[in-house]
Amino acid sequence: MRLEAVAHYNNLSPKLRKELEDKIKSFGKAVRYKFDISKHNPDPDKYNGEVVWPNTYTLDPCVWTIIDPHETDVKAKSKKIAFVEETDDKGVPNRFRKIRVKAVEKGILVLNVEDDLDHYYMAMALELHPKLKGGMFEDKKAHQVVSRIDEMADAKTKREERSARVKALAAAEALSSQEIVAFADAMQWDSGEPEDILRNKVEALAEEAPVYFNDLVKSEDLKVRATLKQALDKQIITFDPVEWKFMWAADMRLIAVLSPSENQTHIEKFAEWIKSNGDTGKKVFEKISGIVKPVKQS
Repeated sequence: MRLEAVAHYNNLSPKLRKELEDKIKSFGKAVRYKFDISKHNPDPDKYNGEVVWPNTYTLDPCVWTIIDPHETDVKAKSKKIAFVEETDDKGVPNRFRKIRVKAVEKGILVLNVEDDLDHYYMAMALELHPKLKGGMFEDKKAHQVVSRIDEMADAKTKREERSARVKALAAAEALSSQEIVAFADAMQWDSGEPEDILRNKVEALAEEAPVYFNDLVKSEDLKVRATLKQALDKQIITFDPVEWKFMWAADMRLIAVLSPSENQTHIEKFAEWIKSNGDTGKKVFEKISGIVKPVKQS
């Protein structure tokens, strides 16, 4: 794999190539690139975290064109860039390597530019790529899927994440047996499972999604969602998944009709409805709470 000039590919002006090489050398031993390829985890349990990653992501295009600002020959300013992996018997490139990121890397591509020539050229290609945020040849019309990681900013973020994780695990450990059941109901887990299993799930969530966990524990959402889950389990209210509506189970009177959502469960949507409907939502929840008599949250 090469990013040197081959046929009419990668024929950069000496000045541009020097600028590019100096930039790569300034990164030191290694450089990291972040790919914005994660998606919201639709699993209501969020057992694997808040986001999921594609098994393999391929950056496109694998062949692109740049305008070399330092090229003195006006007719040659347009340059084709590509990883040349193979040429035919006439020396013309006929196969190109693509930049790929696997799920296990969680969107972070680590390149050892000091000791690995392939990684060195891959970093050069990324710095020239139209989808690099803030890159030399960024395409403003395209989604900037790649960004070079600012190591100082990343260090600060990592420290904040560790702090949040410590706080979340401490909060999870401090939950009483009754609070564990209420938390399981709020997450729409089977709250009838043994306490050790429920605690393991709670602690796993605290460890894998600490910011989400901390926000949930200190919010009113936990109490509301737990109460609604208990009300459904006790058949105080009922939910029609076809028309996405909640009703009183005793006489099937309508409570609310909701908009279907791919990112929220019916309980999350109903909790949102309660919060956003003023006195009406408050009275509905007070009535449900009075019948359910949920465990008070500390």
